[in-house]
Amino acid sequence: MSIAGPASDRFWSQQRTTLSELLLRTGNQRAARLLSLAPAAELGDGEPWDPVQVVLLVRPIFLDLFRPADLGAIAGQMNELKSWDSSTGHHVTVAPLLADPFTRAPLGSTGTSAMQLRDAIAEALYDVKSYDLPEVCRAFGLADGDVDEAHASKRSYVRSRIQGYSEDQLLDLGGRVVEEHYLPELWGLLQVLGARRGGVRTPFRNLIFASEGPKPELVLADAVSNTIEIVKNEDFCLVFDRPLSEAGLTWAEVVAWWPETHAPAAGSERAAANQLHARLLRSLDAGRPASVEPGPERQMFLAYTELLKQYGFQLPALVPQVYLHYDPYSRQYRRAPGPLPRQRMEFLMLLRGRRRLVIEIDGKQHYAEGDRASPRLYAEMMREDRALRLDGYEVYRFGGHEFRDVQQARTVMRAFFGRILASHGYLEEASL
Repeated sequence: MSIAGPASDRFWSQQRTTLSELLLRTGNQRAARLLSLAPAAELGDGEPWDPVQVVLLVRPIFLDLFRPADLGAIAGQMNELKSWDSSTGHHVTVAPLLADPFTRAPLGSTGTSAMQLRDAIAEALYDVKSYDLPEVCRAFGLADGDVDEAHASKRSYVRSRIQGYSEDQLLDLGGRVVEEHYLPELWGLLQVLGARRGGVRTPFRNLIFASEGPKPELVLADAVSNTIEIVKNEDFCLVFDRPLSEAGLTWAEVVAWWPETHAPAAGSERAAANQLHARLLRSLDAGRPASVEPGPERQMFLAYTELLKQYGFQLPALVPQVYLHYDPYSRQYRRAPGPLPRQRMEFLMLLRGRRRLVIEIDGKQHYAEGDRASPRLYAEMMREDRALRLDGYEVYRFGGHEFRDVQQARTVMRAFFGRILASHGYLEEASL
């Protein structure tokens, strides 16, 4: 039995609105928004004593957004509402809504991802009064225009201002628009395309890296803007705080930044690169006994330097000793394990598309206490990895044993970086 159709659209719309309100009251905002993606629903046939089978009909692109927990939350509120006079509960599933070939294609159902997003953003802003639209668009950072242009066509007014936007720019804009001018299709597209895009979605602020001395001490200079300031030991570390583009952070950009913020490099890119290279090397293998052979961190960094020399400075920068987490208290002050066991990562790469790679080199101290393997330390390490991956980072670990033979380690490092750079489109596999 269909709950929605020409004769019953109003009934399902009312039920959906009430269910959404109940879901919001119980803190299930995601389930409420998912429910808004279902323009129709059907009741399955069954015995009176069985749970009522409810099938939400949604566009195929949105099917994978519905998780069992979301469907369970919706079913729970249907039980509370008892819309269909059921005393045995509801079981909710989801199925594709078949397109009617004789009707206009639904919003965002055809075209490229960018085209669908542009249409959905324009549709979300359509309810804004035409005389208010220029001001609303300005608030979202769009190009200026006059009221007469908005009067002619509100959709065209918005589309013309975002025509040249990349998919990433549209996703960022759509995320801001949908919070103020909610449109189910726009929200659904953002969820689908955002999941495909991957990477770290939190904005880049700065890098604190290459410390060669005591830990820097930080304060929140402006908690509202999340502005941090180093108040002690700044001389021992480097801070890169320039805006990060969608192309990521290349070695060429770091080399250009170096003479502008530190010692002049005699006007030569190569001189600046050599100075920066020497400074970064000093931050590696801290506390390691002096040796003729370089330690694991230096071996990795030197192997990557060879690739920079061969393929050029437009490759991503391999940034050493990055403070990815920060605990203001020392271990001695806390007298107990803090919430952030490991705060500084051996290496970080910021790639195009907001991809971020953490590379760690694990000596015995990371997984053993003395000479005995420690399940506790190993579990901590795995827990940190899970948290990073869930935040969108890629994590790669090397064992210290892999660096005992310098020549062999060099071969392993070159192959590793070659595959990483090829997989992210910086190098062709045939050239490696």
